Amino acid sequence: MKNKLFWLALIVGTLALIGSCKKSDDTTATATTASCAGSGITETTCSTSASGTITGIAGDNSSVSLSGIFSPYHYYGHTGINGVDNATDCIDNATIISAYTSGSFGGYPTGTNSMIMNSAVTSSSTFAERRYFYSDSSCQTEIMHIITGYSDFTIVDNQSGLSASYSPTATKVTYKQTCMGLKGSTAAGVTWLKTWNTYIDPTVGTAYSCQVDGSTESAFVHTDNDSTFATVYSALAGESLNVVYWDDEATTDWTSNTNTFTTLP
Repeated sequence: MKNKLFWLALIVGTLALIGSCKKSDDTTATATTASCAGSGITETTCSTSASGTITGIAGDNSSVSLSGIFSPYHYYGHTGINGVDNATDCIDNATIISAYTSGSFGGYPTGTNSMIMNSAVTSSSTFAERRYFYSDSSCQTEIMHIITGYSDFTIVDNQSGLSASYSPTATKVTYKQTCMGLKGSTAAGVTWLKTWNTYIDPTVGTAYSCQVDGSTESAFVHTDNDSTFATVYSALAGESLNVVYWDDEATTDWTSNTNTFTTLP
């Protein structure tokens, strides 16, 4: 679940759909269609709220479930690093925000002083990557946001005998990107969005939800709520939490690009 997929799916999907999709009958279709690609992109629903449970993922002792909100940044909150609030998922740590510039997502808009970066399970077969940027230090005054929605989350099979660097077991899953939600709440947010993708033309203050025709991706996933690692971070959080290993480059074993997430306490 890496940002390069987010970029490629949106750009390829946008080019493929221009001029080929009819307008939605929804009353907001005109504005949404115009912003999504300049012409022809269908409006769709792109859920952002945590809801439902994905079941059947390999755990330490048995098949376990994944639900709620999870993020790589929760680690910092669990260990007490300043500027990471796991109660709200707001990050105002300048070092963490600055480091985001080097990521494949392409940085953040001018004037960003806090951000929220996480993923949410949105149903039994969907999840969303959520990115919000704010001008204040408490994640209240939004500059812009982008939501990447994935659907058709499917359990393929269970893997065993993997390297112990993460877990000897995992579940192979597949999913694909099917929607994009975006909003430039300020001029700076709109400027960033237009620079990021020249095929979109958003209006300040308008939220859009666009169909994306992404290709099927696969990953190894392991949800860990029983190992020493999970137990240690549960103790730091003051309650039980899940540690999630997610590797969308794995084919036969974990790779060095495996992501480690923890859930909100």
